[in-house]
Amino acid sequence: MDEDRKQIIIAGATGLIGRELVNSLLNSGYRIVILSRSSTRSEEWSQSKSVRSILWSGEFTTWLAREVEKSFAVINLAGENLATKPWTQRRRMQLIRSRLGTTRALAKACQYAITKPEVFVQASAIGYYPLSDNEVFDENSDPGTGFLSRLTSDWESIAKHEIPKEIRLVLIRTGVVLSVNGGMLPQLLKPMKLFVGGWFGSGSQPVSWIHIKDEVDAIAHLLATQNASGAFNLVAPNPLSQKQLVKIIAQKTNRLAWVSIPSILVKLLLGKMAEELLLSGNKVEPKRLIGTGFSYTFPTIEKSLADLL
Repeated sequence: MDEDRKQIIIAGATGLIGRELVNSLLNSGYRIVILSRSSTRSEEWSQSKSVRSILWSGEFTTWLAREVEKSFAVINLAGENLATKPWTQRRRMQLIRSRLGTTRALAKACQYAITKPEVFVQASAIGYYPLSDNEVFDENSDPGTGFLSRLTSDWESIAKHEIPKEIRLVLIRTGVVLSVNGGMLPQLLKPMKLFVGGWFGSGSQPVSWIHIKDEVDAIAHLLATQNASGAFNLVAPNPLSQKQLVKIIAQKTNRLAWVSIPSILVKLLLGKMAEELLLSGNKVEPKRLIGTGFSYTFPTIEKSLADLL
């Protein structure tokens, strides 16, 4: 890689994955340009000379194309959190706009850039695949038919069709990221500390997970692997059921997990979001990621939780 193009643009850098990724890439000697909708949220790196934070509305501008011209890579992690509010019609539109609009704007910047970046990393999710307790999906599997599947399919489609073909496109379909700083793990720990930990519905729904370090390392690995393109499942090789996950967390924290939260109650409170995020899941294998030679630091749930807890 040209030393003059050590710049990487990241949209969505202030999220759970983005924050860890920025720190990892800084340690590898990259300069980072953070595209943020809020100046206050990027203060974590305010003292670093290798980080610039630019206020961005999420729309295409000519200055964005100029920044892209100076960059080795563009990483798009932007998108409103799926799990913070019930999926009303208005909320669904917010989730769609926050993903599709940002991707389209970054793609247009790549089109207008005279010098193209070498690689574009586009966030996606294993929600792309159908919901199933038994079937195992890899990168060649067909998408599902639910809201998440349609959303991720459309998200990926914009990247596939609008990112210039000379740019290597990497689609990262991320599973449940385990971290103490956000995501599912802190939400499971809160009731457990009050001795009312449990699972949703039957608890048989699969959880395809990944440790935050492996998530970040996998993205860095795919950035550096010149023949890596297309979709990659960013999950650990060993999925488990939600009930198994809760039981192991309880054991690691010396707490009890014995409550099953009835499906009907979860659906009543959260509607469609509950059906796709909490009461269902899928078993996803990282076939193509392993094929690139990626090595996991935390391939098992026991090893991951021992590190995190």
